[in-house]
Amino acid sequence: MPSSDPELRGRSSPQLRVVLFSGGRGSGALTRQLVGNPGLSLTVAINGYDDGASTGEVRRFLQDSLGPSDFRKNASRLATELRSCTPALIELLDYRFPAGTSETDARNAFAVIQSEPAADYRDIQPLLDRVGRDERTRVADALHRFADLLTGAREPFNFSDCSLGNLVFAGFYLQCRREFNRAVDEYAGLVGLPAGLIENVTDGTNGWLVGLDDAGHLLATEEALVDATRPHRVRDIFLVDRPLTDEERRQVGASPGSATRVLSDRVVAPSLNSRLANTLAFADLIIYAPGTQHSSLFPSYLTPGLSAAIAANLLAIKLLITNIQSDAEITGSNAVDIIDRAVFYLKEKGRVAFPTPCLITHYLLNDPGHDDAAAPYVPLGPLDSIEDPRLVRIGNYEDGVTGRHDAARVLGPFLDGIAAAERRKRVALLLHDAGSTNKVVQTLLEMVRGRVDRLPLDLTVFVAGEPLEATFTANLPFAVTRLPGGDTTFASVARGGGFDYVALFESSGMYRGEDLVALISQLAMGRFDAVWGSRRLSVKDIQESYRLRYRKNVLLGAISYVGSHALSLAYLFLYGRYISDTLSAVRAVRAADAFDPAIDLTDKRANHLLLSELLRRQAEILEIPVQFFPISPERVKRTSPLEGLHVLGTIVWRRLVSPARPSSRASATPGVADKSTSNSVRSSR
Repeated sequence: MPSSDPELRGRSSPQLRVVLFSGGRGSGALTRQLVGNPGLSLTVAINGYDDGASTGEVRRFLQDSLGPSDFRKNASRLATELRSCTPALIELLDYRFPAGTSETDARNAFAVIQSEPAADYRDIQPLLDRVGRDERTRVADALHRFADLLTGAREPFNFSDCSLGNLVFAGFYLQCRREFNRAVDEYAGLVGLPAGLIENVTDGTNGWLVGLDDAGHLLATEEALVDATRPHRVRDIFLVDRPLTDEERRQVGASPGSATRVLSDRVVAPSLNSRLANTLAFADLIIYAPGTQHSSLFPSYLTPGLSAAIAANLLAIKLLITNIQSDAEITGSNAVDIIDRAVFYLKEKGRVAFPTPCLITHYLLNDPGHDDAAAPYVPLGPLDSIEDPRLVRIGNYEDGVTGRHDAARVLGPFLDGIAAAERRKRVALLLHDAGSTNKVVQTLLEMVRGRVDRLPLDLTVFVAGEPLEATFTANLPFAVTRLPGGDTTFASVARGGGFDYVALFESSGMYRGEDLVALISQLAMGRFDAVWGSRRLSVKDIQESYRLRYRKNVLLGAISYVGSHALSLAYLFLYGRYISDTLSAVRAVRAADAFDPAIDLTDKRANHLLLSELLRRQAEILEIPVQFFPISPERVKRTSPLEGLHVLGTIVWRRLVSPARPSSRASATPGVADKSTSNSVRSSR
């Protein structure tokens, strides 16, 4: 069972930490995707402002308690997914008394659970036979505590259609001396869930949710806010200190213009749950789920201190997922409206001024591409009004035509991206064409002086030639592997090493090891398919190179100059991408490309075989400048004009004939949805 206690998890925890703001339905598809993943530590954050049906009756009877139903429903769902208790216990807790159940009937059911000999309540007896002794005892003790409160109560309790689990929760609440959040932990523990998996957003302070619709009419209860028989659009919500009396409802209704002022005077401001605040501080992914916005979600966002806790975590991805289909309380609203209202409440109705990207880093909007009159979809709305298009992901995220999100499609790219960013990339570096041990040593020293040890990479260097001095290699901050068979054996030796990237560096003395460090530093995030060093981006170096190399043969220098540009232009013409230095000897590519059996890394055409493959599939390539130290042509073999023509033929042939392989990218960019399922804000909108 993944730990949900942030005190047990530091930043070094291998698990990804996810906080899901949800309602009573628990955003079922998203919850199932998250809670069953052993690599995740999940916290489901919900509020207790529900006041309908039996939870409303429990709140009326206890007088000072939040509503238990959403916590009970989430506990049942999570326990079912995790199989943390017997199915019979969940079924018992979800049992609802029939309409018209009297207090006598309910007490009789309590007695059966407490194993009193004369008691008889046949509806639950078969369930009790399959519930463990310890669990049954805890349920019985909680119900006994609740029954004690029934005795001598000024008003009777209405057991009609009441959930037994809500009464058990009420008993825990009384056992915990009316500390609501302790009762949440007790109830979660009853079904085998760890403390912290389900969190109340607040410190447990009681509050009652009311609202105003678009016409200024009072929505006096949370139940009225979500009444499916009366579609409406909510203008604003308020958390007040106690239920409105009939007289107060009449007063507010008689003066719609002053309703906001009257309700604002009654507002209660509960504090943020301190344990949730700590969890948010270490979260990797914070999800604002779809659901009943004005009862399940917006009231949670309104909690004082919540936005500060979220904004303070600068590392987390913060994903807002808009509804697929419309609900009664967002009648006529579009996805942009939902975004705007979420930001409004996260900013505590304008009382705090955190920049929006500190609160929400990505908006995920569903676009089904079709209409369904029977179940109207939430329209996208005016996307141009969203200030920063980088934050928006649009696509068909529905699971078929169910009206529910496809959780893997929604969350997969974000989770994969975060995991890829957290995991240290493994890099195999081949130092080739050195010619001497001293040149290899010089390159290694330059890498050390370039502070390669500070990179979040696991580096293994492969070298051919004579063995390096053992004491020297032992002091290096990376592993060194010798290739007794020469550079040509590199692929066969390194292929099974589980590397993410392969870097190739000519150690002849013409390139700097410090530049190699700068180049491979770009691999840490895993975003790029290749990072290419370019001498041409260092204008002075390349000009000096031509002067030295061809000072005795100006014509050959001119041919070389034109030829190198011709290769670059060939890529632009054939593939649509200009590569400024196709002949560079400092480059890094994904291991899947480098170890392609069709590519010989020691072939003089290796660069062009790699570039042709990368550009055919529109891979992401970053070019960065590298410094170049020219060496006399007598000491280093250059690419001849004939070889250049051969290379040009290879480029054309690979473009026209060779099929492109599927992308070797292992995961999406951190926090960015896969392009096959979503798009950024489209220019046509």
